[in-house]
Amino acid sequence: MIKGIKFSGIESGIKAKGLDLGLVLFEEDMHCFAAYTRNRVKAAHIHYNKNQDIDAIRAILVNSGCANACTGRHGIEDLISISDKLSSALGIKNNQILFASTGVIGKRLQKDLIIRNIPELLANLDENNIDAFANAIMTTDTFQKIVKFSFEGKKEYTLIGVAKGAGMINPLFATMLVFLFTDYPVFPNAFSQYFKRCVKETFERITVDGECSTNDTVMLFSKKGHEDNSCVDKFKDTVFKAMKELSLMVVKDGEGATRVIHINIKGAKNKNIAEKIARRIATSPLSKTAFFGCDPNWGRFIAAAGDAGVPLDPDKVEIVLEGVTLAKNGMEIPFDEERLKHLMNKKDIELIINLHSGKASFDIFTTDLTYDYVKINASYRS
Repeated sequence: MIKGIKFSGIESGIKAKGLDLGLVLFEEDMHCFAAYTRNRVKAAHIHYNKNQDIDAIRAILVNSGCANACTGRHGIEDLISISDKLSSALGIKNNQILFASTGVIGKRLQKDLIIRNIPELLANLDENNIDAFANAIMTTDTFQKIVKFSFEGKKEYTLIGVAKGAGMINPLFATMLVFLFTDYPVFPNAFSQYFKRCVKETFERITVDGECSTNDTVMLFSKKGHEDNSCVDKFKDTVFKAMKELSLMVVKDGEGATRVIHINIKGAKNKNIAEKIARRIATSPLSKTAFFGCDPNWGRFIAAAGDAGVPLDPDKVEIVLEGVTLAKNGMEIPFDEERLKHLMNKKDIELIINLHSGKASFDIFTTDLTYDYVKINASYRS
C-alpha cells in the first residue's frame, strides 16, 4: 500500500447489514482533485466539500446506504456535526475532512449513529485495510473495485484506486464514487486540466441505464511538494490507466448485466455527432434488450442513431456486429442469423457503426438490459 495512508471500514448500522462506513486518514496534508456530478440536484457532500481546504486534506469519510441528497440545509449541518467530532478525535482541523455518500436519495444521515462509531473507525485504521474500505462504500456492487500501479522516477511511486458503482450509471456521471491515492507529489495548477480530461475520457465513456446520479464523485489525493520531473508522463499515464480500469469495472458490474457492449461510431462529420449517436444507442432500451436476447436486430441500432438529434444520412450507414457486416448503405446485407446469435452470446460484444460522412469517431461502453436489473431497482428502497 502507500505509507502514511490508512484505511478503515466498519458495519455501523446505516445499512441493514454489511460494512457501510469507511474512513481514509492521511498522515500529512494532501491535495485533492475532484470532479462531481453535473446533475443539477446534488448531494450534500458535494456542496460541503466545495467549501473545504482542498489543499490540506487529512481525511475522507464515506458512507453507503444513504445518499444524503435532497436533505436541504440539514444534510450539510449533519456533515458539519460529524466533522466537528471526527476532527477532534483525529486532532486535525474540521475543514481538513471531506465526505462522500451513496445510497437512497431523500434520507438524512444518521449522524448520531456515525458519531458513535468514530472510535471503532479509528481503531480499525491500517495501511493494509483497503479491502474493508472498498466493501464499506458498496451498494448493489457484486465485487470490489480496486487497482494498484507502481511507476519509477527518482524513486518508486504508487497509485491506488478504489471505486463503487453498478446502477444509475450514465456519463456526466454515474452513481459512483471513485478515490485515487498516490505518493507522487503533484503540482496542482499543472495537473488540474489533465485530471478533468482523464475523467471525461474514462468515467464519462460508460453507461448502464442512462440515469444520472446526484452523488457522483471522482477524487484524486496526492502528496504535496516538488514534482519529480523525471516521471511526469509516467504518472499521467498511470492515472489514465487506473481510471480506465476502474470505469470498465463499474460497467462490467452493471446491475443485472450479463454483457458489456463496446459501441464505436466512426466516419462522422465531427465528434459531437459521433458522441450523440453513441450515447443514444448505448441508452436505448430496445438496443440493450436486443443485446440481452442475442438478437442481431440491427434496425434497433439505426433507429436509435436516427433519433440522436444530429445530422445522419441513413443511405451511407454501415453496421458491423462482432466482425460481421449486417447492413451497408443503410440496407441489410444477408447474414447467418443463428451464427450471429452464437457470436453475441458472450460477455463482451463490439458494435461498429460507420456513418461514412467524415473522419470523427467516439466510443462508449454500455450493458444489456435484463430482468435482474428491473428486479434490483423495483425494490431498491425497500
